[in-house]
Amino acid sequence: MKKSMSKALSLLLALSMVLALAACGPTTAEPSKSPAPTTSQGGATEPSNEPAPTGEELADNQVFSFILRSEAPTLDPWTNNSGDQSVIIAAIHEPLLRKNTDGSWSPGLCTDYVKSDDSKTHTLTLRTDAKWQDGSSITMDDVMYSIERAISPETASSIAYRYFPILNAEAFFTGEVDFDQVGVKAPDDHTIVFTTTEPCDFFIDMVTADSMAPIQKAAAENLGELYGTDADKVVASGPFKLTEWTHQNSMVLEKNENYWDAANVKLERLDITITSDKNTSLGMYQSGELSVLRVETDMYDLFSLDEVELDTRLKVTFIEFNPSNEFLANKNIREAFSIAFNRQVFAEQILKNGKLAAYGLVPYGVVGLNGGDFREQAGNVVSDATDASEIERAKELLQTGLDELGKTVEDLQNGFAIQCLESGKQQAQSIQNMWKTNLGVEMPVSVMDIGVLLPMLMEGTFDCVIGGGQDSNYRDPQGFMQFIYDEGKWDNEEFKSLVEKAHTQTGDERIQTWMDIEKLVLDNFIYIPQVYAENRWRVADNVRGLNIYTYGYEFDFKDVYIVK
Repeated sequence: MKKSMSKALSLLLALSMVLALAACGPTTAEPSKSPAPTTSQGGATEPSNEPAPTGEELADNQVFSFILRSEAPTLDPWTNNSGDQSVIIAAIHEPLLRKNTDGSWSPGLCTDYVKSDDSKTHTLTLRTDAKWQDGSSITMDDVMYSIERAISPETASSIAYRYFPILNAEAFFTGEVDFDQVGVKAPDDHTIVFTTTEPCDFFIDMVTADSMAPIQKAAAENLGELYGTDADKVVASGPFKLTEWTHQNSMVLEKNENYWDAANVKLERLDITITSDKNTSLGMYQSGELSVLRVETDMYDLFSLDEVELDTRLKVTFIEFNPSNEFLANKNIREAFSIAFNRQVFAEQILKNGKLAAYGLVPYGVVGLNGGDFREQAGNVVSDATDASEIERAKELLQTGLDELGKTVEDLQNGFAIQCLESGKQQAQSIQNMWKTNLGVEMPVSVMDIGVLLPMLMEGTFDCVIGGGQDSNYRDPQGFMQFIYDEGKWDNEEFKSLVEKAHTQTGDERIQTWMDIEKLVLDNFIYIPQVYAENRWRVADNVRGLNIYTYGYEFDFKDVYIVK
Protein backbone atom coordinates (compact mmCIF):
# COMPACT_ATOMS: atom_id res chain seq x y z
CA MET A 1 0.00 0.00 0.00
CA LYS A 2 1.26 3.45 -0.82
CA LYS A 3 2.16 5.12 2.45
CA SER A 4 0.60 8.46 1.57
CA MET A 5 -2.86 6.98 0.94
CA SER A 6 -2.89 4.73 3.99
CA LYS A 7 -1.42 7.44 6.17
CA ALA A 8 -4.09 10.00 5.37
CA LEU A 9 -6.88 7.50 5.93
CA SER A 10 -5.42 6.13 9.16
CA LEU A 11 -5.09 9.62 10.56
CA LEU A 12 -8.62 10.50 9.58
CA LEU A 13 -9.87 7.38 11.35
CA ALA A 14 -7.85 8.29 14.42
CA LEU A 15 -9.23 11.79 14.64
CA SER A 16 -12.82 10.70 14.11
CA MET A 17 -12.55 8.13 16.93
CA VAL A 18 -15.28 8.61 19.53
CA LEU A 19 -14.79 6.94 22.91
CA ALA A 20 -18.48 6.26 23.34
CA LEU A 21 -18.27 4.08 20.26
CA ALA A 22 -16.76 0.80 21.29
CA ALA A 23 -14.57 -2.35 21.43
CA CYS A 24 -14.81 -6.18 21.84
CA GLY A 25 -17.28 -9.16 21.47
CA PRO A 26 -20.44 -9.50 19.45
CA THR A 27 -23.91 -9.31 20.99
CA THR A 28 -27.44 -9.91 19.82
CA ALA A 29 -30.40 -8.12 21.36
CA GLU A 30 -32.75 -10.70 22.92
CA PRO A 31 -30.71 -13.66 21.59
CA SER A 32 -32.93 -16.25 23.25
CA LYS A 33 -35.95 -14.88 21.40
CA SER A 34 -34.36 -14.57 17.95
CA PRO A 35 -35.02 -17.15 15.23
CA ALA A 36 -32.33 -19.84 15.36
CA PRO A 37 -30.19 -20.32 12.23
CA THR A 38 -29.67 -23.73 10.68
CA THR A 39 -26.28 -25.01 9.60
CA SER A 40 -25.29 -25.04 5.92
CA GLN A 41 -22.17 -25.97 3.98
CA GLY A 42 -18.81 -24.23 4.11
CA GLY A 43 -19.16 -22.83 7.62
CA ALA A 44 -22.21 -20.81 6.62
CA THR A 45 -25.64 -20.68 8.19
CA GLU A 46 -28.89 -20.47 6.25
CA PRO A 47 -31.66 -18.14 7.45
CA SER A 48 -34.49 -19.85 9.30
CA ASN A 49 -38.08 -19.78 8.09
CA GLU A 50 -39.42 -20.19 11.63
CA PRO A 51 -42.12 -17.71 12.71
CA ALA A 52 -41.94 -15.63 15.88
CA PRO A 53 -41.21 -17.77 18.96
CA THR A 54 -44.16 -19.57 20.51
CA GLY A 55 -46.06 -17.40 22.94
CA GLU A 56 -45.30 -14.12 21.21
CA GLU A 57 -47.47 -12.45 18.61
CA LEU A 58 -46.13 -10.21 15.91
CA ALA A 59 -47.24 -6.60 16.28
CA ASP A 60 -49.46 -5.25 13.53
CA ASN A 61 -47.06 -2.32 13.09
CA GLN A 62 -43.67 -3.73 12.01
CA VAL A 63 -41.69 -0.47 12.22
CA PHE A 64 -38.24 -0.01 13.78
CA SER A 65 -37.00 3.51 14.59
CA PHE A 66 -33.54 4.74 15.50
CA ILE A 67 -31.15 7.70 15.46
CA LEU A 68 -28.25 8.45 13.11
CA ARG A 69 -25.92 11.00 14.71
CA SER A 70 -24.62 12.32 11.41
CA GLU A 71 -25.29 12.21 7.69
CA ALA A 72 -22.63 11.18 5.20
CA PRO A 73 -22.65 12.70 1.71
CA THR A 74 -23.22 9.33 0.02
CA LEU A 75 -24.70 5.86 0.44
CA ASP A 76 -22.32 4.45 -2.15
CA PRO A 77 -20.78 1.37 -0.46
CA TRP A 78 -17.49 1.76 -2.31
CA THR A 79 -16.82 5.39 -1.38
CA ASN A 80 -18.59 5.93 1.96
CA ASN A 81 -16.19 6.69 4.80
CA SER A 82 -18.77 7.17 7.58
CA GLY A 83 -19.18 4.49 10.21
CA ASP A 84 -22.68 5.68 11.14
CA GLN A 85 -23.85 5.47 7.55
CA SER A 86 -22.66 1.87 7.15
CA VAL A 87 -25.78 0.49 8.82
CA ILE A 88 -27.93 2.14 6.15
CA ILE A 89 -25.69 0.92 3.35
CA ALA A 90 -25.81 -2.65 4.66
CA ALA A 91 -29.60 -2.48 4.91
CA ILE A 92 -30.09 -1.48 1.27
CA HIS A 93 -27.02 -3.05 -0.41
CA GLU A 94 -26.67 -6.79 0.10
CA PRO A 95 -23.06 -7.81 0.85
CA LEU A 96 -21.46 -10.64 -1.10
CA LEU A 97 -21.78 -12.68 2.11
CA ARG A 98 -23.61 -11.80 5.34
CA LYS A 99 -21.79 -11.88 8.67
CA ASN A 100 -23.13 -13.55 11.82
CA THR A 101 -22.57 -12.49 15.41
CA ASP A 102 -20.57 -15.66 16.12
CA GLY A 103 -17.99 -14.79 13.43
CA SER A 104 -19.34 -17.21 10.82
CA TRP A 105 -20.99 -16.17 7.56
CA SER A 106 -24.34 -16.64 5.87
CA PRO A 107 -25.25 -16.51 2.17
CA GLY A 108 -25.80 -13.05 0.75
CA LEU A 109 -25.53 -12.21 -2.93
CA CYS A 110 -23.18 -15.20 -3.00
CA THR A 111 -24.03 -18.67 -1.76
CA ASP A 112 -20.60 -20.19 -1.20
CA TYR A 113 -17.04 -19.25 -0.29
CA VAL A 114 -13.91 -21.37 -0.68
CA LYS A 115 -10.39 -20.34 0.36
CA SER A 116 -7.24 -21.98 -0.97
CA ASP A 117 -4.75 -23.61 1.40
CA ASP A 118 -2.31 -20.73 0.98
CA SER A 119 -5.07 -18.15 1.69
CA LYS A 120 -4.34 -16.31 -1.57
CA THR A 121 -7.23 -17.52 -3.75
CA HIS A 122 -10.82 -16.84 -2.69
CA THR A 123 -13.72 -18.20 -4.75
CA LEU A 124 -17.36 -17.15 -4.36
CA THR A 125 -20.52 -18.29 -6.14
CA LEU A 126 -23.06 -15.62 -7.17
CA ARG A 127 -26.65 -16.71 -6.53
CA THR A 128 -29.00 -17.04 -9.49
CA ASP A 129 -32.15 -15.57 -7.92
CA ALA A 130 -30.93 -12.14 -6.74
CA LYS A 131 -32.68 -9.03 -8.07
CA TRP A 132 -32.38 -5.27 -7.78
CA GLN A 133 -35.30 -3.37 -6.31
CA ASP A 134 -36.52 -2.62 -9.84
CA GLY A 135 -36.87 -6.35 -10.51
CA SER A 136 -33.87 -6.72 -12.85
CA SER A 137 -31.36 -9.50 -12.19
CA ILE A 138 -28.10 -8.91 -10.32
CA THR A 139 -25.39 -10.15 -12.65
CA MET A 140 -21.67 -10.81 -12.60
CA ASP A 141 -21.33 -7.74 -14.81
CA ASP A 142 -22.66 -5.63 -11.90
CA VAL A 143 -20.18 -7.23 -9.51
CA MET A 144 -17.12 -6.79 -11.71
CA TYR A 145 -18.11 -3.25 -12.64
CA SER A 146 -18.48 -2.33 -8.95
CA ILE A 147 -14.99 -3.54 -8.08
CA GLU A 148 -13.35 -1.87 -11.06
CA ARG A 149 -15.13 1.40 -10.34
CA ALA A 150 -14.12 1.32 -6.66
CA ILE A 151 -10.38 1.14 -7.31
CA SER A 152 -10.20 3.16 -10.51
CA PRO A 153 -8.11 6.36 -10.53
CA GLU A 154 -11.13 8.22 -11.92
CA THR A 155 -13.30 7.37 -8.92
CA ALA A 156 -10.45 8.26 -6.53
CA SER A 157 -12.35 6.68 -3.62
CA SER A 158 -11.07 7.69 -0.19
CA ILE A 159 -11.52 4.06 0.94
CA ALA A 160 -9.84 2.42 -2.06
CA TYR A 161 -7.06 1.29 0.29
CA ARG A 162 -9.47 -1.26 1.78
CA TYR A 163 -9.30 -3.26 -1.44
CA PHE A 164 -5.52 -3.17 -1.84
CA PRO A 165 -5.01 -6.71 -0.46
CA ILE A 166 -6.35 -7.80 -3.88
CA LEU A 167 -3.55 -8.48 -6.34
CA ASN A 168 -2.61 -5.34 -8.33
CA ALA A 169 -5.55 -3.36 -6.93
CA GLU A 170 -3.24 -0.60 -5.74
CA ALA A 171 -1.28 -0.64 -8.98
CA PHE A 172 -4.53 -0.16 -10.91
CA PHE A 173 -5.53 2.66 -8.55
CA THR A 174 -2.25 4.44 -9.24
CA GLY A 175 -2.51 3.90 -12.99
CA GLU A 176 0.38 1.44 -13.26
CA VAL A 177 -1.62 -1.51 -14.68
CA ASP A 178 -4.92 -2.14 -16.46
CA PHE A 179 -7.89 -3.73 -14.68
CA ASP A 180 -7.38 -7.05 -16.48
CA GLN A 181 -4.21 -7.47 -14.39
CA VAL A 182 -6.09 -7.07 -11.09
CA GLY A 183 -6.74 -10.24 -9.09
CA VAL A 184 -10.50 -10.33 -9.72
CA LYS A 185 -11.75 -12.76 -12.38
CA ALA A 186 -15.14 -14.14 -13.43
CA PRO A 187 -14.54 -17.45 -15.23
CA ASP A 188 -18.30 -17.80 -15.73
CA ASP A 189 -21.53 -15.92 -14.98
CA HIS A 190 -21.74 -17.17 -11.39
CA THR A 191 -18.15 -17.60 -10.19
CA ILE A 192 -15.90 -14.82 -8.97
CA VAL A 193 -12.28 -15.49 -8.00
CA PHE A 194 -10.21 -13.06 -5.94
CA THR A 195 -6.44 -13.42 -5.77
CA THR A 196 -4.63 -11.58 -2.99
CA THR A 197 -1.08 -10.28 -3.14
CA GLU A 198 -0.21 -12.06 0.08
CA PRO A 199 -1.87 -14.74 2.22
CA CYS A 200 -5.07 -13.14 3.47
CA ASP A 201 -6.66 -15.04 6.35
CA PHE A 202 -9.11 -12.21 6.95
CA PHE A 203 -10.52 -12.00 3.41
CA ILE A 204 -13.85 -13.36 4.65
CA ASP A 205 -14.23 -10.15 6.68
CA MET A 206 -13.69 -8.14 3.51
CA VAL A 207 -16.44 -9.90 1.54
CA THR A 208 -18.93 -9.67 4.41
CA ALA A 209 -18.37 -5.91 4.68
CA ASP A 210 -20.87 -3.34 3.45
CA SER A 211 -18.00 -1.72 1.53
CA MET A 212 -17.94 -4.68 -0.90
CA ALA A 213 -21.66 -4.76 -1.64
CA PRO A 214 -22.15 -4.48 -5.43
CA ILE A 215 -24.12 -1.62 -6.94
CA GLN A 216 -26.22 -1.66 -10.10
CA LYS A 217 -24.01 -0.93 -13.11
CA ALA A 218 -26.76 0.78 -15.11
CA ALA A 219 -27.63 3.16 -12.27
CA ALA A 220 -24.00 3.98 -11.48
CA GLU A 221 -23.16 4.67 -15.12
CA ASN A 222 -26.22 6.87 -15.46
CA LEU A 223 -25.74 8.79 -12.19
CA GLY A 224 -21.95 8.94 -11.93
CA GLU A 225 -20.81 10.69 -8.74
CA LEU A 226 -24.45 11.34 -7.82
CA TYR A 227 -25.05 7.64 -7.09
CA GLY A 228 -26.08 7.25 -3.45
CA THR A 229 -26.71 10.95 -2.81
CA ASP A 230 -30.53 10.88 -2.65
CA ALA A 231 -33.47 8.50 -2.33
CA ASP A 232 -34.00 8.35 -6.09
CA LYS A 233 -30.30 7.91 -6.78
CA VAL A 234 -29.68 4.51 -5.23
CA VAL A 235 -30.91 1.06 -6.28
CA ALA A 236 -31.32 -1.48 -3.48
CA SER A 237 -30.35 -5.13 -3.45
CA GLY A 238 -30.76 -5.65 0.30
CA PRO A 239 -33.73 -6.36 2.56
CA PHE A 240 -34.78 -2.69 2.52
CA LYS A 241 -34.96 0.13 -0.01
CA LEU A 242 -34.56 3.87 0.58
CA THR A 243 -37.84 5.65 -0.14
CA GLU A 244 -37.38 9.02 1.61
CA TRP A 245 -34.35 11.13 2.51
CA THR A 246 -34.82 14.60 3.96
CA HIS A 247 -31.19 15.66 4.21
CA GLN A 248 -29.84 16.39 7.70
CA ASN A 249 -33.23 15.41 9.11
CA SER A 250 -34.60 11.94 8.40
CA MET A 251 -34.68 8.80 6.24
CA VAL A 252 -37.29 6.12 5.58
CA LEU A 253 -36.43 2.59 4.47
CA GLU A 254 -39.16 0.17 3.41
CA LYS A 255 -39.10 -3.56 2.87
CA ASN A 256 -37.69 -4.50 -0.54
CA GLU A 257 -40.21 -6.92 -2.08
CA ASN A 258 -37.62 -8.00 -4.69
CA TYR A 259 -34.98 -8.98 -2.09
CA TRP A 260 -33.88 -12.58 -2.59
CA ASP A 261 -34.93 -13.52 0.97
CA ALA A 262 -37.91 -11.15 1.35
CA ALA A 263 -40.06 -13.99 2.72
CA ASN A 264 -37.97 -13.99 5.91
CA VAL A 265 -37.97 -10.21 6.44
CA LYS A 266 -40.70 -9.20 8.90
CA LEU A 267 -40.05 -5.47 9.28
CA GLU A 268 -42.03 -3.27 6.92
CA ARG A 269 -40.22 0.01 7.59
CA LEU A 270 -37.22 1.67 9.24
CA ASP A 271 -37.74 5.24 10.43
CA ILE A 272 -34.48 7.13 10.93
CA THR A 273 -34.00 10.50 12.59
CA ILE A 274 -30.73 12.32 11.97
CA THR A 275 -29.54 14.28 15.02
CA SER A 276 -26.48 14.53 17.25
CA ASP A 277 -28.46 16.02 20.14
CA LYS A 278 -28.40 13.56 23.04
CA ASN A 279 -31.35 15.18 24.80
CA THR A 280 -33.47 14.80 21.67
CA SER A 281 -32.55 11.10 21.47
CA LEU A 282 -33.37 10.48 25.12
CA GLY A 283 -36.67 12.36 24.87
CA MET A 284 -37.71 10.42 21.79
CA TYR A 285 -36.93 7.11 23.49
CA GLN A 286 -38.79 8.01 26.67
CA SER A 287 -41.84 9.01 24.62
CA GLY A 288 -41.81 5.71 22.75
CA GLU A 289 -40.59 7.13 19.43
CA LEU A 290 -37.38 5.06 19.27
CA SER A 291 -36.83 1.30 19.14
CA VAL A 292 -33.24 1.62 20.37
CA LEU A 293 -31.33 4.33 22.26
CA ARG A 294 -27.60 4.91 22.38
CA VAL A 295 -26.98 5.29 26.12
CA GLU A 296 -24.36 8.04 26.37
CA THR A 297 -22.00 8.23 29.36
CA ASP A 298 -24.07 10.92 31.05
CA MET A 299 -27.15 8.67 30.75
CA TYR A 300 -25.60 5.69 32.55
CA ASP A 301 -27.41 6.42 35.80
CA LEU A 302 -30.78 6.22 34.02
CA PHE A 303 -30.48 2.52 33.17
CA SER A 304 -29.17 -0.45 35.14
CA LEU A 305 -26.75 -2.81 33.40
CA ASP A 306 -29.41 -5.49 33.05
CA GLU A 307 -31.53 -3.00 31.06
CA VAL A 308 -28.91 -2.35 28.37
CA GLU A 309 -27.08 -4.26 25.67
CA LEU A 310 -23.32 -3.85 26.03
CA ASP A 311 -21.93 -3.54 22.51
CA THR A 312 -18.18 -3.86 22.27
CA ARG A 313 -16.36 -3.12 19.02
CA LEU A 314 -12.89 -3.65 17.61
CA LYS A 315 -11.43 -0.26 18.52
CA VAL A 316 -8.63 1.12 20.65
CA THR A 317 -7.63 4.67 21.50
CA PHE A 318 -4.07 5.72 22.26
CA ILE A 319 -1.73 8.59 23.02
CA GLU A 320 0.58 9.10 20.06
CA PHE A 321 4.02 10.64 20.59
CA ASN A 322 5.95 12.16 17.70
CA PRO A 323 9.52 10.78 17.86
CA SER A 324 10.63 13.71 15.69
CA ASN A 325 10.08 16.05 18.66
CA GLU A 326 13.35 16.78 20.48
CA PHE A 327 12.05 15.56 23.84
CA LEU A 328 9.85 12.72 22.62
CA ALA A 329 12.70 11.32 20.55
CA ASN A 330 14.15 10.21 23.88
CA LYS A 331 12.91 6.75 24.82
CA ASN A 332 13.43 7.30 28.56
CA ILE A 333 11.16 10.35 28.49
CA ARG A 334 8.50 8.48 26.51
CA GLU A 335 8.60 5.56 28.93
CA ALA A 336 8.33 7.90 31.92
CA PHE A 337 5.16 9.46 30.52
CA SER A 338 3.79 6.01 29.69
CA ILE A 339 4.29 4.72 33.23
CA ALA A 340 2.78 7.89 34.72
CA PHE A 341 -0.45 7.37 32.75
CA ASN A 342 -2.91 5.28 34.78
CA ARG A 343 -5.29 3.86 32.18
CA GLN A 344 -7.37 2.10 34.82
CA VAL A 345 -8.24 5.43 36.45
CA PHE A 346 -8.61 7.02 33.00
CA ALA A 347 -11.15 4.38 31.92
CA GLU A 348 -13.13 4.90 35.11
CA GLN A 349 -13.10 8.69 34.71
CA ILE A 350 -13.89 8.88 31.00
CA LEU A 351 -15.96 5.75 30.30
CA LYS A 352 -17.16 4.96 33.82
CA ASN A 353 -15.82 1.45 33.29
CA GLY A 354 -12.33 0.43 34.41
CA LYS A 355 -12.65 -2.87 32.52
CA LEU A 356 -12.10 -0.97 29.26
CA ALA A 357 -8.53 0.00 30.19
CA ALA A 358 -6.30 -1.00 27.25
CA TYR A 359 -3.05 -2.84 27.96
CA GLY A 360 -2.33 -3.60 24.30
CA LEU A 361 -3.00 -2.17 20.84
CA VAL A 362 -5.18 -5.12 19.81
CA PRO A 363 -8.58 -5.28 21.56
CA TYR A 364 -10.41 -8.35 22.72
CA GLY A 365 -12.35 -10.17 20.00
CA VAL A 366 -9.50 -10.40 17.47
CA VAL A 367 -8.47 -13.82 16.18
CA GLY A 368 -5.41 -15.26 17.92
CA LEU A 369 -3.46 -18.51 17.94
CA ASN A 370 -5.43 -21.63 17.05
CA GLY A 371 -8.59 -19.55 16.65
CA GLY A 372 -8.41 -18.18 20.20
CA ASP A 373 -8.51 -14.58 21.37
CA PHE A 374 -5.38 -12.56 20.55
CA ARG A 375 -5.64 -10.25 23.57
CA GLU A 376 -6.25 -13.04 26.05
CA GLN A 377 -3.24 -14.93 24.70
CA ALA A 378 -0.86 -11.95 24.43
CA GLY A 379 -1.84 -10.62 27.85
CA ASN A 380 -0.98 -7.15 29.13
CA VAL A 381 1.93 -5.64 27.20
CA VAL A 382 1.99 -2.31 29.07
CA SER A 383 1.39 -1.60 32.74
CA ASP A 384 0.10 1.20 34.94
CA ALA A 385 1.93 2.98 37.73
CA THR A 386 0.14 1.08 40.46
CA ASP A 387 2.56 1.67 43.34
CA ALA A 388 4.99 4.27 44.65
CA SER A 389 8.08 2.42 43.39
CA GLU A 390 6.83 2.61 39.79
CA ILE A 391 6.18 6.31 40.13
CA GLU A 392 9.71 6.78 41.42
CA ARG A 393 11.05 4.78 38.49
CA ALA A 394 9.13 7.01 36.09
CA LYS A 395 10.62 10.10 37.72
CA GLU A 396 14.12 8.61 37.42
CA LEU A 397 13.56 7.79 33.74
CA LEU A 398 12.37 11.33 33.10
CA GLN A 399 15.40 12.84 34.78
CA THR A 400 17.73 10.46 32.94
CA GLY A 401 16.18 11.50 29.64
CA LEU A 402 16.47 15.19 30.47
CA ASP A 403 20.11 14.73 31.51
CA GLU A 404 20.84 12.98 28.21
CA LEU A 405 19.42 15.99 26.39
CA GLY A 406 21.00 18.56 28.71
CA LYS A 407 17.53 19.97 29.41
CA THR A 408 15.43 20.92 32.44
CA VAL A 409 11.83 20.31 33.44
CA GLU A 410 11.10 23.92 32.47
CA ASP A 411 12.52 23.25 29.02
CA LEU A 412 10.32 20.16 28.76
CA GLN A 413 7.17 22.08 29.67
CA ASN A 414 7.93 24.47 26.84
CA GLY A 415 9.07 21.68 24.53
CA PHE A 416 5.80 20.08 23.50
CA ALA A 417 2.04 20.33 23.98
CA ILE A 418 -0.78 17.83 24.43
CA GLN A 419 -2.91 18.27 21.30
CA CYS A 420 -6.53 17.23 20.90
CA LEU A 421 -9.86 18.01 19.29
CA GLU A 422 -12.66 19.60 21.32
CA SER A 423 -14.19 16.12 21.68
CA GLY A 424 -10.96 14.93 23.33
CA LYS A 425 -10.51 17.85 25.73
CA GLN A 426 -11.71 15.94 28.79
CA GLN A 427 -9.32 13.09 27.99
CA ALA A 428 -6.39 15.48 27.54
CA GLN A 429 -7.06 17.25 30.82
CA SER A 430 -7.27 13.93 32.67
CA ILE A 431 -3.89 12.86 31.30
CA GLN A 432 -2.41 16.30 31.91
CA ASN A 433 -3.40 16.00 35.59
CA MET A 434 -1.90 12.48 35.90
CA TRP A 435 1.45 13.65 34.51
CA LYS A 436 1.45 16.66 36.84
CA THR A 437 0.64 14.50 39.87
CA ASN A 438 3.00 11.63 39.08
CA LEU A 439 5.91 13.41 37.37
CA GLY A 440 5.67 16.99 38.58
CA VAL A 441 5.43 18.37 35.03
CA GLU A 442 2.51 20.39 33.73
CA MET A 443 2.26 19.98 29.98
CA PRO A 444 0.07 22.52 28.17
CA VAL A 445 -3.11 21.35 26.40
CA SER A 446 -3.85 22.74 22.94
CA VAL A 447 -7.42 22.20 21.67
CA MET A 448 -7.53 22.33 17.88
CA ASP A 449 -9.96 22.16 15.01
CA ILE A 450 -9.68 19.04 12.86
CA GLY A 451 -8.75 21.25 9.90
CA VAL A 452 -5.64 22.34 11.81
CA LEU A 453 -4.68 19.11 13.55
CA LEU A 454 -5.12 16.74 10.60
CA PRO A 455 -2.50 18.49 8.43
CA MET A 456 -0.11 18.47 11.42
CA LEU A 457 -0.57 14.73 11.75
CA MET A 458 -0.09 14.15 8.04
CA GLU A 459 3.01 16.35 7.89
CA GLY A 460 4.49 14.99 11.14
CA THR A 461 4.54 18.39 12.88
CA PHE A 462 2.40 17.36 15.88
CA ASP A 463 3.77 16.65 19.37
CA CYS A 464 1.50 14.46 21.49
CA VAL A 465 -2.01 13.68 20.26
CA ILE A 466 -4.70 12.48 22.66
CA GLY A 467 -7.86 10.65 21.58
CA GLY A 468 -6.60 9.20 18.35
CA GLY A 469 -7.00 5.52 17.74
CA GLN A 470 -7.55 2.66 15.36
CA ASP A 471 -10.44 0.44 14.43
CA SER A 472 -10.62 -2.34 11.88
CA ASN A 473 -13.11 -3.81 9.43
CA TYR A 474 -11.67 -7.25 10.03
CA ARG A 475 -10.94 -9.39 13.09
CA ASP A 476 -7.21 -9.61 12.58
CA PRO A 477 -4.26 -8.08 14.48
CA GLN A 478 -2.92 -6.63 11.24
CA GLY A 479 -5.82 -4.16 11.30
CA PHE A 480 -4.44 -2.53 14.45
CA MET A 481 -0.75 -2.23 13.57
CA GLN A 482 -0.38 -2.11 9.80
CA PHE A 483 -1.13 1.63 9.85
CA ILE A 484 2.12 2.28 11.74
CA TYR A 485 4.06 0.68 8.90
CA ASP A 486 2.06 2.49 6.24
CA GLU A 487 2.38 5.92 7.86
CA GLY A 488 6.16 5.56 7.92
CA LYS A 489 6.61 7.91 10.89
CA TRP A 490 8.58 5.35 12.93
CA ASP A 491 11.88 4.48 11.27
CA ASN A 492 12.66 1.17 12.98
CA GLU A 493 14.20 -1.55 10.82
CA GLU A 494 13.30 -4.43 13.16
CA PHE A 495 9.65 -3.34 13.10
CA LYS A 496 9.55 -3.02 9.32
CA SER A 497 11.23 -6.39 8.88
CA LEU A 498 8.72 -8.12 11.17
CA VAL A 499 5.72 -6.59 9.36
CA GLU A 500 7.11 -7.69 6.01
CA LYS A 501 7.71 -11.16 7.44
CA ALA A 502 4.09 -11.36 8.68
CA HIS A 503 2.88 -10.62 5.15
CA THR A 504 4.48 -13.84 3.92
CA GLN A 505 2.99 -16.06 6.63
CA THR A 506 -0.34 -17.73 7.36
CA GLY A 507 -2.09 -19.26 10.35
CA ASP A 508 -0.55 -19.33 13.82
CA GLU A 509 2.89 -18.46 12.47
CA ARG A 510 1.57 -15.12 11.21
CA ILE A 511 -0.42 -14.43 14.41
CA GLN A 512 2.69 -15.03 16.52
CA THR A 513 4.65 -12.55 14.42
CA TRP A 514 1.96 -9.92 15.02
CA MET A 515 2.21 -10.63 18.75
CA ASP A 516 5.94 -9.99 18.50
CA ILE A 517 5.25 -6.79 16.55
CA GLU A 518 2.81 -5.49 19.17
CA LYS A 519 5.34 -6.05 21.95
CA LEU A 520 8.09 -4.33 19.98
CA VAL A 521 5.88 -1.31 19.25
CA LEU A 522 4.71 -0.92 22.83
CA ASP A 523 8.18 -1.47 24.28
CA ASN A 524 9.22 1.66 22.39
CA PHE A 525 6.45 3.83 23.91
CA ILE A 526 5.42 5.80 20.82
CA TYR A 527 1.83 4.56 20.97
CA ILE A 528 0.44 4.43 24.51
CA PRO A 529 -2.85 2.46 24.67
CA GLN A 530 -5.63 4.25 26.52
CA VAL A 531 -8.92 2.36 26.39
CA TYR A 532 -11.03 0.02 24.39
CA ALA A 533 -14.51 1.37 23.92
CA GLU A 534 -18.04 0.33 24.61
CA ASN A 535 -21.50 1.24 23.39
CA ARG A 536 -24.51 0.77 25.59
CA TRP A 537 -27.88 0.36 23.90
CA ARG A 538 -31.32 0.36 25.45
CA VAL A 539 -33.42 -1.79 23.14
CA ALA A 540 -37.20 -1.47 23.42
CA ASP A 541 -38.88 -4.41 25.13
CA ASN A 542 -40.92 -5.32 22.04
CA VAL A 543 -37.89 -5.64 19.72
CA ARG A 544 -36.46 -9.04 18.77
CA GLY A 545 -33.63 -10.15 16.47
CA LEU A 546 -31.48 -7.00 16.39
CA ASN A 547 -27.97 -8.20 15.57
CA ILE A 548 -25.09 -6.05 16.86
CA TYR A 549 -21.57 -6.62 15.53
CA THR A 550 -18.06 -6.01 16.80
CA TYR A 551 -16.63 -4.62 13.57
CA GLY A 552 -17.77 -3.01 10.34
CA TYR A 553 -21.43 -1.99 10.21
CA GLU A 554 -22.89 -2.15 13.69
CA PHE A 555 -26.53 -3.18 13.20
CA ASP A 556 -28.25 -5.71 10.96
CA PHE A 557 -32.01 -5.18 10.69
CA LYS A 558 -32.86 -8.14 8.45
CA ASP A 559 -33.95 -10.43 11.32
CA VAL A 560 -35.68 -7.75 13.42
CA TYR A 561 -39.36 -8.04 14.25
CA ILE A 562 -41.69 -6.31 16.68
CA VAL A 563 -43.90 -8.24 19.11
CA LYS A 564 -47.06 -7.18 20.89
